[in-house]
Amino acid sequence: MKPYSDIVDVNLPGSYLFEAGAMKVLGGGALGWRIYDLFLVVLVGSASLVIAKRKSFVASILATSIFFLIHAQDGIAQLGQRDLLIAALLMWAYAALFCAQDGNRKYLFGFCSSACIGLTLTIKPTFLPLGILLLLLATRKLQRAGLSASRYFAGGLAGLLLPPLCSVFWLMRMKSLDAFCKIATTLIPFHAELGRRSFSYLFAHSTEPVTLVCAIWLVMLPLLRPRLTLERIELLSGIGVGFAAYVAQGKGYPYHRYPLLSLLLLVMSMDFIDGLARLGATRILAVVALSFQCLGLAPRAAWLVHSFRINTPLEQALSLELARLGPQLDGQVQCLDTFGGCINTLYYLRLTQSTGYLYDCYLFTPHQNETSARYRTAFWTAFQAAQPKVIVITNQFCFGDAGGFAKLNNWPVLQEYIVHRYNETSEWNPAQPQRWWARYELPSSFRIYTRKD
Repeated sequence: MKPYSDIVDVNLPGSYLFEAGAMKVLGGGALGWRIYDLFLVVLVGSASLVIAKRKSFVASILATSIFFLIHAQDGIAQLGQRDLLIAALLMWAYAALFCAQDGNRKYLFGFCSSACIGLTLTIKPTFLPLGILLLLLATRKLQRAGLSASRYFAGGLAGLLLPPLCSVFWLMRMKSLDAFCKIATTLIPFHAELGRRSFSYLFAHSTEPVTLVCAIWLVMLPLLRPRLTLERIELLSGIGVGFAAYVAQGKGYPYHRYPLLSLLLLVMSMDFIDGLARLGATRILAVVALSFQCLGLAPRAAWLVHSFRINTPLEQALSLELARLGPQLDGQVQCLDTFGGCINTLYYLRLTQSTGYLYDCYLFTPHQNETSARYRTAFWTAFQAAQPKVIVITNQFCFGDAGGFAKLNNWPVLQEYIVHRYNETSEWNPAQPQRWWARYELPSSFRIYTRKD
């Protein structure tokens, strides 16, 4: 199936590029995915070393360690997430930018810095304002130094635009550009409107679990009075845009805060290390913040990660049930699910789904509009053409406003069709909760329907 024309997907082309590359190099199994995730964290850490090398090696190690532990305690579902990739690209954009501003092959590193941010735009467009701002700030510095600012600006602009242009050429080669444009102007905005949290929730969770550390840092800043250099302005701009990007996405998922945290933790760590060299209240606040991170947050995160148990009972049970239905199921199974486990099971069994519709969010959400109506119509056409032998329905719902198997009630036409044309052959309910992250949760349940003929 072709992305966007056959697979109806809200993810941008960069997600396909990086994850397909990771699967090609590391394999398509769970181990490869974990290595890919660790590689992204290493990229964040190595960029931190480059950014902070003139200030503090210890600060970069501290920031990377805390970032890794926060990411790890967020749980197995956050491995390899797109915003972690964005965080890695963003940190290397800063590393290249600072090398350019130091005079080391400024035009080459300036191009690379903008290209890194350009790559983030192929995943999510949220850091476009930062890319433009950093380019303007660096160009202004060159102008004041009497150097060729126009050449730097042209190279930086080319780096910023090149990755999105390559994505367009890839879509044209796949003959999916029209389909992508249609999704980008209809389904993606509709997706962005669903499941949004309040600003108070987003504000409270944007820096979790280092909110207390942030508060200490803000209290310490007037006492520390760090020099407002160009590099610091650029880093603070990234923190501001990172917070705005987290709020703009509006769903408050743990991985949405990774770009913000990767920059914020580094800046705070550098300031805390500087604070240790001062006297009085500044040193006391720095000691308190560092002690909380090293003696409180880090051990707790390590204990949480140690207590996780990565079991997949739904996938195991569903694999057995599908195996009993016979070997000829490729292209004959339709999941009504998003992340409950049905699509994962088909992937592990190497079974192609009957249609390219991966998300049931838009089919069953109570917030129906013209876009969701078109999505339903297109799904219904593909579903009727495929006539799958098996339908698997999970009680998971992506935005939580139509949970349980009762989500079918939100689309009576499909519900009645399944009742009249299919038999319910099995239902599986989990026996015990699983600890995939800080809290125990019950896995999703599933029902299997087989076509009557």
